This record gives sequence, structure tokens and C-alpha cells, in this order.
Amino acid sequence: MRSHPHSRPRDGASRRAPRFFSSAASDGWTLVELVVVLLVLAILAYFVARSLRPGEALALQQVERLRDDLRQAQMLAMNLGRSKQLKLGAPAGPAACAGSSYYVIDCTVVGADPCTGAPDNAMADPRQPGGFFCVTVQAGLALAGANLYFDPLGRPKNGAALIAANATFTITGGGVARTAVVTPLTGFVTAQ
Repeated sequence: MRSHPHSRPRDGASRRAPRFFSSAASDGWTLVELVVVLLVLAILAYFVARSLRPGEALALQQVERLRDDLRQAQMLAMNLGRSKQLKLGAPAGPAACAGSSYYVIDCTVVGADPCTGAPDNAMADPRQPGGFFCVTVQAGLALAGANLYFDPLGRPKNGAALIAANATFTITGGGVARTAVVTPLTGFVTAQ
């Protein structure tokens, strides 16, 4: 026969509640409890410190966007079989791109350097229907680098020649600098 779980044992001894639920005074903290509390405090301190430096987070977010846009321009060049160029500054058109920091054009001129002489208008962005492939970096950040082509094979170029060294784009602001680096030949892009 089983006894009720909250009843006293038959021998008259009382059941002892687990220490966690005990109302009796404890002898102090165990090492495990102390480590857990310190770990939680360290995690909270990390996030508070990060929130006090928003420029670093914005620069990282913007350089990751630039990396993604460089990869998108490269993929569009390969998929459409036409060179694409990422240019710094604002395009001649459309008006929706006025004040942009960088944009991508469709290189339509036949020749060794198909982007020179091509219309300086931002191309339509297939990721956003009705939108254009132009981006403005967030306030307080600045972009530095050089215009970069991707040929129909996805190789990065600076005019008619393939790039011989890494092409670097730098986002600065808030006391921090982040870079997007395009490697020669493959055009692999990393954000750092």
C-alpha cells in the first residue's frame, strides 16, 4: 500500500525538503551558484557596453549590407551574362536614388570595357520589385573605395583588366572602421 506523497513517514521521522525550497537559513553560496551569477552579470555587462557604442554596430551592419550587395552584383553579372558595376556616389537617375552612397549599373556597351560609356542610371533591384539598386549609408558613416566591375564570369575588374590585388571598401564612423574585401579572380567578398 502506498502512502500519500505529503504524509509523514511511518517511522515518525520528518521528510526533509530539498535545500532549494528550504526556508532554513543557508550556510552561504556554493561555487556553482556563484559562477552562474557572475556569468549572468558578465553577459548583461557585455550587452550594456555594446549598446553604449552604437557606431560600431551600425558600421558592422552597413559593411555586411555592402558585402551582400557586392555578392548580388556579382551574381547578377553571372546570371544575366552582362557586366555590372558597383559605383560610389549618386547616380544620374532615377530621382529615387538621389543622395545614394553607392549603386549598381548595367553595363551595356560592347567592348573590352563595357561599363565606360554605359548609362549612369541605377539598375532595377530584383530583390525589391519597383526598387532600384542604390544604397545610402546611415548617417554618421562614410564609405571609401573605388568603382568595381564584375564581368559575366563574376570576376572583379577595374576597367578592362582583372584586379591584381584585393579591392577594399571601408565604412568609417563612430570611431570604428569596417571593411569589405573583394579577392582577385574569384571575387569572393568578406566583411571584416
